[in-house]
Amino acid sequence: MNREFEMVIEQLVRTRNLDRDDIINVFKSVVLETTAKYYNTNVDLQMDDGMKVVVLKKVVRKVTNPANEISIQEAKKYDSQAIEGSEVKISIPIEQLPRAVIYRIRDKFIQKIRDKERQVIVKEFSKKVGEIVRGEVQRIIKKENAVVLAIERTDAEGKLPINEMLPGEFEKIKQGEKKLAVIIGIDEKDNYILLSRTHPDFLKRLVEREIPEIMDGTIEIKQVARIPGKRAKIAVFSRESKIDPVGTVVGSKGTRLNPIQKELGGEKVDIVKWDSDPVRFAVNALQSPYIITAYKIEDKIYVIVDDEHVGEVKGFEGSNVILASKLIGKEIVILGISSYSKPKGVVTLIEIQKNFPPTVIEILRKHGYYSFNEEPTLASLYNIGLDEKTALKLIEFIEDNLNE
Repeated sequence: MNREFEMVIEQLVRTRNLDRDDIINVFKSVVLETTAKYYNTNVDLQMDDGMKVVVLKKVVRKVTNPANEISIQEAKKYDSQAIEGSEVKISIPIEQLPRAVIYRIRDKFIQKIRDKERQVIVKEFSKKVGEIVRGEVQRIIKKENAVVLAIERTDAEGKLPINEMLPGEFEKIKQGEKKLAVIIGIDEKDNYILLSRTHPDFLKRLVEREIPEIMDGTIEIKQVARIPGKRAKIAVFSRESKIDPVGTVVGSKGTRLNPIQKELGGEKVDIVKWDSDPVRFAVNALQSPYIITAYKIEDKIYVIVDDEHVGEVKGFEGSNVILASKLIGKEIVILGISSYSKPKGVVTLIEIQKNFPPTVIEILRKHGYYSFNEEPTLASLYNIGLDEKTALKLIEFIEDNLNE
């Protein structure tokens, strides 16, 4: 192997983070493929004592194709035993190959090294799935309905398909424009990093970047649900009881959410309080003042509201209940009060309010007690502010009504 080629390898290893053996193997494959095609015969490559292409030529009386044929007289210079019809091996130093072949080898080698470099870069990015990156629009591929972004501070390219963009965004995008997106995977076939602006993780990362209390771990994002470009819900939880997670994330008059919603093209973002109890979590997720009671039957959450507010609680095109269901991971069913009948094995606020004063109902609702699938403990009712007499009466009432 000549010194010049060694220097090329060293530079590629140092500057492109490529493996030495990979570079040599790419070069070998390019030389063999190109020369075999040119000479239309079997070829080999020697790299131990200078770089030479070994071409197998057929010995003929009259040469009609000098690329893979050789006259008897010429053949005997390489093999004194050569006869017509036999084959001889001809060693050709690479620098003595036809100029067109040399150019072809160079161009293919450069292209394959670039492909190999992209493979290495893409492989590194496979460890960064879920991270946000910023990229400049390099190409708009209309036939694929996709955009290619040059990711900042890297040599990598990411592909952003139309289905991972906000509604109407593809039609307005311009070359040179800068976009934020989240890494959702790797396209190993074409060596692209797959990007998204519609994935729930994109919104999650945007909020994490904007809210210091999330960055330092005081507040945690538990769940995210989106209808991209229209509406989203984020469930948050505070590790410190004195900190209100919803108010902290929203900020004064929604100031902390404004830049996030702007990045999302005006997508409305609701922040709700996460709760381990699915009924309480469902009520929080719906964010409606019109909820009368709520309860769980099997794997569904039923929410009862006044008949005239059913549509409002469901939201435009059902978006509110759809997102709330996605957020809690269970189907939420909204029913008007006229459709309500006492569920078996559950005592709801509707039954309780017939036998207890409004102040008791207000306390229960304030602390998220919308229904009971089992008897509450006396301690739990003390903790929310009920006196002993009322608490005992409530426990007795629930016990009597659970199995009706």
